[in-house]
Amino acid sequence: MKILKIEADRHRIRLYTDTDGAVRVRESVPTVGAKPGRTLSMEEAAATGGIIELQRRPNANDRLYSRFTVYCGEEEAGGVRYVTDIAEDVPENTAPYPQPATIKTLGAPPELSKKLDIRQGRLDINLPCLMTAVPGVDTIPYDFNGRTYYFRRSAVEQVDRQMQSVPITTMILLNSPRLFGSTGEKALLDACIHPGFDWNSSEAFISAFDMETEEGQGYYGAFVEFLAERYTRPDKKYGCAVGAIISNEVDSQYVWGNAGEMPVEQYVREYTQALRLAWLCGRRHCSHFRVYISLDQFWCGANFNPAQTLRYYSGRTVLELLNSNACGEGNFGWGVAYHPYPEDLKWADFWHDRAPDFTFSTPKITFKNMEVLEAFLSQADYLYRGQARRIVFSEQGFNSQDGPLRKLTEQMAAAGYVLAYLKARNMNTVDMFTHHSCIDNPQEFGLNLGIFRYDPTKPENVGEPKPICDSFLAMDTEKEAEAVERARAFIGEELFDYLLHPPVVYGERDTSQDNAFGG
Repeated sequence: MKILKIEADRHRIRLYTDTDGAVRVRESVPTVGAKPGRTLSMEEAAATGGIIELQRRPNANDRLYSRFTVYCGEEEAGGVRYVTDIAEDVPENTAPYPQPATIKTLGAPPELSKKLDIRQGRLDINLPCLMTAVPGVDTIPYDFNGRTYYFRRSAVEQVDRQMQSVPITTMILLNSPRLFGSTGEKALLDACIHPGFDWNSSEAFISAFDMETEEGQGYYGAFVEFLAERYTRPDKKYGCAVGAIISNEVDSQYVWGNAGEMPVEQYVREYTQALRLAWLCGRRHCSHFRVYISLDQFWCGANFNPAQTLRYYSGRTVLELLNSNACGEGNFGWGVAYHPYPEDLKWADFWHDRAPDFTFSTPKITFKNMEVLEAFLSQADYLYRGQARRIVFSEQGFNSQDGPLRKLTEQMAAAGYVLAYLKARNMNTVDMFTHHSCIDNPQEFGLNLGIFRYDPTKPENVGEPKPICDSFLAMDTEKEAEAVERARAFIGEELFDYLLHPPVVYGERDTSQDNAFGG
């Protein structure tokens, strides 16, 4: 017997099989680790007409989130383990995805977002900032899967204000114990931080979400579903979220999604569950809700530190494992949030990047060869129900330097933005192209990634606009042609045109001549 798909409607869970007969169905907690999750129920049932039907909520537990194992006699059925289909009667919001007319966006303070006519935004939301383990006068109770969790009202209302400053938002969900507004509440951190998190590492900025324990997974599920329910309402009372990026640059997990030293296979197993649970929580309330894996620029055979393979992985390997895990236990609609910074983040002239090429074997995907990501995801094995995975370019920018090269590097950034934006807009599956920083941040690794200078004497520290600001404002307006002409002249017409429509190879790099020598 094989389970082909699992569907949830408002009242039932239906497991579709390739045969009929008496079966036993084990429902378990979907934790990921050395031991299988705790059994929630073991039920005698029958596959009739190829369908096994169960109640969705026989008790306080919602089986939408459970893992299912089916036994036919003594044999374990293969195939799907998780809900893959959510019926139309489940989500309150059944509208299509509200794609803006422009993919252009920028993370900016609320008032500036309105002034710049930002159509979509992205917002960092940190679990240890938003939640608390202790109820109180400033808390909002929220029931998730049979248990009550608590959210800090003041923190939630701050998110409301930020959400309401732009028409739609893609959330970036984080689990940072020390940054991003974390309260540092010990009881909460004990519950939600990954058991393997390296507390002694000064570079571990963010923890992985805990998929190993019921406690951690419960807090995470409540976190995601609270946000999904609040911000996907059809009336948009509190703002409008259209999706969520889960953690940050997980291929460099030791810094941005720390679970301690861990083989990539184990890390991605856990991450797949975090992504799947977010998809289920989101789709329960909104039929167009999207979830994304976050990756940096390291792609094939390369990572942030090749000497530490238990801490840093290649993006391609992570995607291959994610796709295998998802397809093996029940495919779902994940997308990719990619960060195609220039090869050297200090230099904005990505058209001079040396490592990237236009094959699937490229060691890096930067602005220069960003089309490779879409080509890779267009392979048949990566399609989701016949459609290519969606892409958001959710964090990238163009540095400008201080000192004697300031003018030159600011010109590089202005030209680079135009070419990169055109390249992203030419792609078929890109829904967002953000610029990482609105204002130069004096505490961001020595980089100046803003479109405005930093000025501590001005409101929100918004100083004078840099040349890249003109490029940003021009795209998708009547001023675009002038901006393109300037950028093309600065970069060089031949190189600009070549990179705008590069010769992408839908396969691996030909290495047959790499060591050829002789007469």
